[in-house]
Amino acid sequence: MNDHPPLPTYPDEELAELSPSKLTDILFENADRVPRNVIDECASRGDKMTECLDILDDDDFLWPDDASNGVWWLRLHAACILGLIPSEQAGLKLVEIMRDLAQEDDDMQDWLAGYWPALFLNKPDSVLPALIALCEDSEIGEYMRANAIETVIVAAARQGGEKLEQALAWLAGMANDEDDNWEFRLSAASLLLHFPREQYRPLLEDLAEQQGGFMVHFSAEEVRQAYAGKYFPPEWERFTDPWAFYQPEAITKRQIRWREEDKRRKERSLKRDADYLLAPYNSCYTHETYVRPEPKTGRNDPCPCGSGKKYKKCCLNADETGEDIF
Repeated sequence: MNDHPPLPTYPDEELAELSPSKLTDILFENADRVPRNVIDECASRGDKMTECLDILDDDDFLWPDDASNGVWWLRLHAACILGLIPSEQAGLKLVEIMRDLAQEDDDMQDWLAGYWPALFLNKPDSVLPALIALCEDSEIGEYMRANAIETVIVAAARQGGEKLEQALAWLAGMANDEDDNWEFRLSAASLLLHFPREQYRPLLEDLAEQQGGFMVHFSAEEVRQAYAGKYFPPEWERFTDPWAFYQPEAITKRQIRWREEDKRRKERSLKRDADYLLAPYNSCYTHETYVRPEPKTGRNDPCPCGSGKKYKKCCLNADETGEDIF
């Protein structure tokens, strides 16, 4: 039995009468339940919608210290709308959102990771200098820089010829920069495996040899295979449709997931509280003073495992389900 509330629906004729500001209200009100035709209507307004989103950004509406659910999802909606508008203004605003996300919102970066090449697919080449500047900005986190550098390389691959070779030389230069972040260098180098050029092989072999530990971006064997002609499908061939987020099936699946996660959290909280209340009685038999085995950890607290990530981004879901949260 499906006990979920019906998904919101908006007739196209009704949406056509609304201003960009009113359309934004719908995005805010419906959080992650916004239907696709609302996104399409927003995008159809072109740079009038871009200007509306720019005002929200300039007013810091999108980036409060404690964002509501509607504001948090509005960040994703803004990226997806701008991704449908084929203008320089929309592309430059999209770069601004990438910068903001890199500084303000690690979680939303995960929802959009891999999709940036698709979001920039229809943008003019005049947007590329802003993207390149983001890639080269060492003050930006390596995760978003890696997404940006992939977007630049995909754009160069579409042009081919000398443009692609120039982009690959630039890419190799960043991968070879010993003063830059190690993880970013490996992310840059791994893109070269999709375009094996003999002059970059020593660099890739050297970086493969230096890697070790839990996270390996690519191995010496993968370098050998790439130069032997094996094709490694790049992520951008799979992450082609960020707008699938708005399909009814995807929306319903998310609502089921949120409800199940809330249920598990409540059950776990009740169990912890019960263990705490029963502890004094149990200690009568053990003659030991009860001490909670671990402090109660909030979703936004640092993870007890010491990873440096927030609990909700690290061990929370694994504790409850044995699965990764994303």
